[in-house]
Amino acid sequence: MTENRNIFRLLEAKGYLARSLSVSHLPEVRKDLEIFHQQGLLDPKLYELYLARFRYIMPESFPDAKSIIVIAVPQPICEVTFNWEGRRVRTIVPPTYAQAVEMDQEIVDLLEKGDGNRVHLMRAILPHKTLAARTGLVEYGRNNITYVPEFGSFYRLTSFFTNRELPDDWQEVKAMERCADCDACLKACPTNVISDDRFLLHAERCITFHNEMPADTPFPEFISAGMHNALVGCMICQKVCPANIKVKDWMMHCNELSEDETAFLMKGDFTGPKAKLMATRLEPLGLELSMFPRNFVALLKNGSA
Repeated sequence: MTENRNIFRLLEAKGYLARSLSVSHLPEVRKDLEIFHQQGLLDPKLYELYLARFRYIMPESFPDAKSIIVIAVPQPICEVTFNWEGRRVRTIVPPTYAQAVEMDQEIVDLLEKGDGNRVHLMRAILPHKTLAARTGLVEYGRNNITYVPEFGSFYRLTSFFTNRELPDDWQEVKAMERCADCDACLKACPTNVISDDRFLLHAERCITFHNEMPADTPFPEFISAGMHNALVGCMICQKVCPANIKVKDWMMHCNELSEDETAFLMKGDFTGPKAKLMATRLEPLGLELSMFPRNFVALLKNGSA
């Protein structure tokens, strides 16, 4: 249908890629993740933090939703500079963290205002990776990170319910063929998250998982100082992945914090009006006050910042 092609053309004109699926597949999407939980393959804490929040049902406030559109937006590594003790300290935030709210609003405005056929969107609180893999938009790497040929793993996924009956791209999940003869990520991962005995990560050992814990949570002993490489998340397996050869050095400077702002974060006391201002400053970067000063100190000790 012409009206459906228009939606995808609007996204393609921005350099974004998209696929879609019928809302009738929601029970299957749930099964894709819940089966790992039922088999005891997911760490309970990880499940509660990241997966228990998903709702595999039609939103009550959007009863006429017919499809889900899944969108991949290219995104570079974000460099954030802190001024600390008389020097400029450069840190990185991996792709997928920054500009989440702004990006979603941009897509809603782009499609609802630009489509011209009364399309409506509502953000889906669903596992974006699973939706994207089930539509063929992405393929899994051996590190369980998903890849798009055009962007590698340097992109952000987002999904929306829509009242438009879009193409149903539902298919089997695929892994990249090149992973069959490659173990670069397995060898590079310092915490043995990736293994030969199963496809699913031992995600409870991932630096990313522990980098997203609150500041009062100590790093486990198996994460040594030399492993820290990003302010949040981790880039080790993505940097060595051959599928990222064209994008691995794609970086943009996103923000710089003054000596006074950095000193405030290092104190770790986030009460008062300044905390709200700093939270607003960090939110577009995908950063939360709760990770300071813990993660920043870890980078300083490692010498990677």
